[in-house]
Amino acid sequence: MRTGEKMQKTAGKRRMQAAGVALLGALGCQGGNTTGNSPAGSTAPAASTAPAASAAAGDAGAAAGDAGAAAGDAGAVADISLTSESVLKVMNPKRREAYSGPTGTLRGRVTIKGDPPPDTGLSFPAGKCGEAAATYGRLFRVGQQNALADALVTVVNYSGYVPEREEAEKVTIHGCAFSSRTVAMTFGQRLEVANLDPLEPYMPNLEGAPFMAVLVAMPQGDAVKFHPPQPGYYELVDKMPKPFLKSQVFVLKFATHDVTGLDGQFEIKNIPVGKVLTAALLPAIDQDVKKEIEIKEGDNTADFELNFDLEKHNEKKDAKPSP
Repeated sequence: MRTGEKMQKTAGKRRMQAAGVALLGALGCQGGNTTGNSPAGSTAPAASTAPAASAAAGDAGAAAGDAGAAAGDAGAVADISLTSESVLKVMNPKRREAYSGPTGTLRGRVTIKGDPPPDTGLSFPAGKCGEAAATYGRLFRVGQQNALADALVTVVNYSGYVPEREEAEKVTIHGCAFSSRTVAMTFGQRLEVANLDPLEPYMPNLEGAPFMAVLVAMPQGDAVKFHPPQPGYYELVDKMPKPFLKSQVFVLKFATHDVTGLDGQFEIKNIPVGKVLTAALLPAIDQDVKKEIEIKEGDNTADFELNFDLEKHNEKKDAKPSP
């Protein structure tokens, strides 16, 4: 690859990381840094619920890529877990006891109206990649009755520290497709990627995390494990010749989140009662919608609806980035 092409590819990745930082800022942050200023070089979500400025996001995204690449020593990776000191400093800096008061569960559905998702123009291998076209053939996935898949739903701004209860976030590969195009996990969790195919191997990699060795997900074998070194945005890809095989990974500083399937449904448990800020984000179109609601003990419901305007999306996509 020529030098110019390499520079363009690197710039593209950094723009993608910058978009991730901006989107995370739009969702807000529960815990951690509450001043609204992320540490230099960090991909940590901003404390503000307002979208981050694009210029600042660009700088943060570029720094994040460099920071992720520099974090590749084995000791740092081994220290990433839900109970490790490095994680607790970020997730629970005041060392508060886990919230033990009344909690509620939030369920709902995310839908989308407006223009249908356009074709991505991607090509897929015939035969062995039966699920790839359905997953990646269009800009985003829509199920029955306008149900929106791959939407990240979050709840923040509650009182109390809610720890993550699951040690790992699990993703599967089948038919040359990840089980979701969006992955949400809590900082301290590990990401496990398992291959369900009977014959086809894959080589998953978490871009932005330390890369120490080539990891192969063998057919129906053990899961490949990744440990994101800090909160922020990453991209799960396949190092085999399947450039379409991707998933956007958001490592968050709070445990109250979920991602919708093709039915558009989500469920978030263990939310402290009281007023909270909820949001639904579709990374594929860089769009989110927010609601402030009251969580009551027991079951709660909230639905979200996004609107897709193809013309406006193309205008935004074609706009040149600021120098």
